Amino acid sequence: MKRLLNTLREKWPEYVLEILVITIGIYGAFELNNYGQNKAQRKVEIEILKGCKTELMADLLDININLKDFEKSIQSLNLIIEVLENDGTYHDSLSSYFNYTLLPIHFVHSTSSFEMLKSKGLDIVSNQAIRGKLISLYDSQYELFLQAEKEELDEVQYGLRHMLSGRFESGFNFSESTFSGTMVPIDFESLKRDKEYLYFIKTQRNRTRSYIEYFYANLKNSVESMIHDLELELNRLEP
Repeated sequence: MKRLLNTLREKWPEYVLEILVITIGIYGAFELNNYGQNKAQRKVEIEILKGCKTELMADLLDININLKDFEKSIQSLNLIIEVLENDGTYHDSLSSYFNYTLLPIHFVHSTSSFEMLKSKGLDIVSNQAIRGKLISLYDSQYELFLQAEKEELDEVQYGLRHMLSGRFESGFNFSESTFSGTMVPIDFESLKRDKEYLYFIKTQRNRTRSYIEYFYANLKNSVESMIHDLELELNRLEP
């Protein structure tokens, strides 16, 4: 026992050094592993946020295209209503305006990057404000907008089935890439006295106006804001 104590007394600095080296090695390996994991997670985060930004820019382009078509639709509805209510005369160019009164416009968008984010875990987005804003946009505002879009398209389909039949030669006579085309009334003079049809197109004008001024305007503002925030965040994250 005395010999053991003497050995410990003589070699304790050596033992302490060994313990210290082992401890530092373990801690260093742990920190290195954490660094590698954090670096890999940061890379995934950047790629997902880049994907969200790219998709949102495409969504914004579609929003702007749709808004232009809706503005044409409102202008056409206003003109048709004015002509009918003021006993105007029919001319061939009116057929193109009639064709713009009902538009089956869909918001073409993508949520694949956000779905990928959810599959990997929302916490991969390190910025809590960005994470919350993405969730609000995709899981709340997009869903609300798509519900409003469904209601709008239901009215368009109702008009196609119940308002155009018997009043026009044919409906939805669009070109391949645009909504330009013609819709020729069977009896233009009778439309001036058609209270059901006048009520429908006036309501369609009002509905379309509120649709673009509330749902589309809010969606556009949110998408533009999200793109701006993602640009700032990516500039912060990328070396």
